Amino acid sequence: MNYNGLKVARVQRTLFENVFKCHLVDENNEPRAIVRVVPAIPTKMIDPSRVPEDAPDEAPFLLVIVDDADINKDNVISFEESATYALLNRFSREDFDFQHCQFYYPSPAFYFDQPDMEVEPQMFEPPMM
Repeated sequence: MNYNGLKVARVQRTLFENVFKCHLVDENNEPRAIVRVVPAIPTKMIDPSRVPEDAPDEAPFLLVIVDDADINKDNVISFEESATYALLNRFSREDFDFQHCQFYYPSPAFYFDQPDMEVEPQMFEPPMM
């Protein structure tokens, strides 16, 4: 499945503060994904009295939790590229632009249970301190 041309059809507020449910559609207005978006607002955009003096400067980004989408290991990059473009355009504002999206999926088993997977999953080894 090709995900070029995704757009945000509907944005809904949720019961959680600063969490939005978004419906993504293709150029034929066919539903392609439902995601939850959490805008990560940098500390410089928050009231300075609520921010520690030594807080680092961070660029704003969108945390995207994929709830429902017809994706697999062959089209996940196409999906993320097109969804990123659509979501960044929808959520960026005049006073700042979101820089990137971070995608999260329900389970890593999504990738690792694929029968034709060519690469064995590697466990991350944290650096020794």
